[in-house]
Amino acid sequence: MVLLALADVVCMASMLAFSVWAYRAVGLGHYKYGAGFYLGLWPSVVAFVLLNAMFRLYHGHIVYPAAPVSPIEEFRRLVGSALLTHVGVIAYLALAYQTTEHYSRAVIVISGVLTAAMSQVFRDAVRRLVAKARFARIPVVLAGDGEAVRRIADALEHDEYTGFIVLRVFDGDDREIVAESRRLGARTLVSCQDSRVFSLMLADFSKWFTHIEFLPSADAFPVYGAQTVAFDGICGLEMVNQRRMGAVRIEKWILDKALAVVAFALLLPFFVIVPVLVKLTSPGPVFYRQKRLGKNGREIRVWKFRSMYVDADERLNRILAEDPKRKAEWEATFKLADDPRVTPLGRFLRKTSIDEFPQLFNVFTGEMALVGPRPIVEAEVPLYGRAYSTFSSVEPGITGLWQSSGRSGTDYPRRVALDVYYVLNWSPWLDLWIMKKTIGAVLFMRGAC
Repeated sequence: MVLLALADVVCMASMLAFSVWAYRAVGLGHYKYGAGFYLGLWPSVVAFVLLNAMFRLYHGHIVYPAAPVSPIEEFRRLVGSALLTHVGVIAYLALAYQTTEHYSRAVIVISGVLTAAMSQVFRDAVRRLVAKARFARIPVVLAGDGEAVRRIADALEHDEYTGFIVLRVFDGDDREIVAESRRLGARTLVSCQDSRVFSLMLADFSKWFTHIEFLPSADAFPVYGAQTVAFDGICGLEMVNQRRMGAVRIEKWILDKALAVVAFALLLPFFVIVPVLVKLTSPGPVFYRQKRLGKNGREIRVWKFRSMYVDADERLNRILAEDPKRKAEWEATFKLADDPRVTPLGRFLRKTSIDEFPQLFNVFTGEMALVGPRPIVEAEVPLYGRAYSTFSSVEPGITGLWQSSGRSGTDYPRRVALDVYYVLNWSPWLDLWIMKKTIGAVLFMRGAC
């Protein structure tokens, strides 16, 4: 909790300092008022931390939840907290104008936008360092049998976001859970027990554990935005079906088109330079249009900068016929890690995802969305099984949860689960979070092929 608070302090302070430097670097403002002058705004940093505390953005302490909110919800709350803090600063400066006339409102606005955008990045960096050092992690014990406890134990072992470290896994009916947890000093229990067993042991658990997480099933619950409800003491969950809400669909359409216009304006130089490079490095057309399945299974043609040789299909058939290992790889993922069909320039275009930039044309024609499940080919439909009807109920996207969660390094069952999760849980914040994660994945070329 303390480390996350320090990350917030460092983020806001550094963004404010950068805003002052950038403002002066372009020749604006009063040169005699440097970053040191803005130290007078230090209470705003304290206010940012206090707002984050009010929004329950710290976890792992007795007065806060053990587990954090979802990354998307954390991103939403951090943006709100950062903007609210800086709006408060501007309001204070307006009320005390006579004594604060030299503070630049533009600097405050820039600092607010940068803090909103970068807060989660700073937090993720701290989480990564903590995970690698295995320091300041939250001790938990697991209880349960079967697939659920195995999956959660494996997930927590490789997870950086929650900050959990599993000290021990108990059988579901182990009567020594409380005594051993007391000895280990673990006050957080993650229970994957049968509901009847959990109910019988809950009275004992409440004598020691401060936080109890109850996850009784290995089946992934597809809707994150569910909330608890209770009728006459009977507890349950309310789920919101986003696909059936007309206002949400309109909101998605507007957001996609607006972001696509901004993206096209920023990427315009690539639409001038890349076609020239493609023509100079290999014979053939500049663009390539792939057959893919769009909304409701309708066939669409997806635009790309050509990254393969013109005889790519013949090369693929020859490879699959001659190399059983690569054939198995292709049948499992419909990709080849070291694909000989790809040109040298094409490898770079794919590694940086520049080859997919022309899909903005598909967004403008309404065949695709900027963010959504990636379009698939007909042969991949069986891999989605019953989930295909959910997957195909929305327009496919240029980027999605798959790309932002590992891209080609994600196995296919995980990819299907991420696609279904996206469809059932869409929100503007989810799209913005995916865009933010995708930019990082592309810049550092994580998981691309």
